[in-house]
Amino acid sequence: MRHTGGPRGPERIRPGLERILAACEMTGHPERAFRTVHIAGTNGKGSTACFTDAVLRRMLAEPIGLYTSPHLLMPEERIRVGGEKIPPDDFARSAGKAATLSECVAERVKEPLSYFEEMTWIAFDWFREKEVSLAVMETGLGGRWDATNLCLPVVSVITNVGRDHAEWLGKSLKKIASEKAGILRENTPAVLGRLSPSARKVVLSVARGEGSRIWEMDRELRWEECPKGRISFLLPGISLERIKVRMQGEFQRHNALLALAASWIVASARGVTEGNFARAARLALGDASWPGRYAPLPGKRNTGAWVDGAHNPAAAGALARELAKRRSGGKTERIVALWSMLVDKDIAGFLKEIASVVDGVVAYPMEVDRAASLPVLSSALRKEGIRYREAKDFADGWAIARRWAGKKGMTIVCGSLMAAADAYRFRGGRVG
Repeated sequence: MRHTGGPRGPERIRPGLERILAACEMTGHPERAFRTVHIAGTNGKGSTACFTDAVLRRMLAEPIGLYTSPHLLMPEERIRVGGEKIPPDDFARSAGKAATLSECVAERVKEPLSYFEEMTWIAFDWFREKEVSLAVMETGLGGRWDATNLCLPVVSVITNVGRDHAEWLGKSLKKIASEKAGILRENTPAVLGRLSPSARKVVLSVARGEGSRIWEMDRELRWEECPKGRISFLLPGISLERIKVRMQGEFQRHNALLALAASWIVASARGVTEGNFARAARLALGDASWPGRYAPLPGKRNTGAWVDGAHNPAAAGALARELAKRRSGGKTERIVALWSMLVDKDIAGFLKEIASVVDGVVAYPMEVDRAASLPVLSSALRKEGIRYREAKDFADGWAIARRWAGKKGMTIVCGSLMAAADAYRFRGGRVG
């Protein structure tokens, strides 16, 4: 997922804010030049950030920043202002500044900035340079020790809490929830997605301790299905009726609801009228798209091929529910997964979720660090009793999966955002 023009810091995860704090102190605190809608969660962060950015850009007459991770093809995808990626030349210049800064940080705190910390500093600095007053920022991992947690939030969002990155966040949902609740701030509104009872108890305790006003899905926040695939969103003080949501999947309706809640909080604080907010919401949700998240792969020659970056059991379960709907609705005759995963993910847990909804799996090894080997992938498939075939790489796997699915079948690339990136890279799909 690297790029030759990007940051050069080590990619290994290192908890702690001392490095990014030192970097910001040395450069006049760029993270304090703007306020933030801060988004954490196990799944759905990127889509929620995309929805939020889309609403805010149509609602406010000012440049809105967006910072997400990871990227699919190019690191510039992570940093946007007004919907436009940071230009490559500006990104290369900023990456050079970050590399020099990292050396200075190492002299002060004995460690250089990590890749993600360099990238986060570039976003801070770019937003300051572009005179952004409000940015949407997605955490990279957890929350408490995430580099983005230096931001100044106007609202904090936790999409959900599931098991992932256990080696850093803990194995229990309580521990993971505590880490994600680390983004909550004193007297700052909190928007919460659907949480398990144990995670909810932890997050609510932290939120109440901070004096946060709390809006929760299934309580203050709800959505309802309408005829012709339209959705009504019900928020405190406003209802948005029969809106078209471009992104597909029930889970995207959850993400859209959280984004609308966060945006409505911003709108209320900025004096935006209900009519202007509703207009912005309708336009944004009908237009917003987020590549690699349960989306058809662009291009006529890719008809019948979809991509989903699900990489943990919770996300795999959401994907499985969507695939089951396609099958029961008669939209596809056969579903074949073109699949790969990172070796440190819950491979068995992922497969248990999709086993009953796919007709077969084509396994291939990704060409990235931490990628699971083909023997590891095949062994997991055998243990789960899933019909499978092996491929030496993505291109080989694509040919096998497409033949197996047939013209009236569906090929779903899944298991990792790196696998999603392979689909866009090798099949010519654009990432906006």
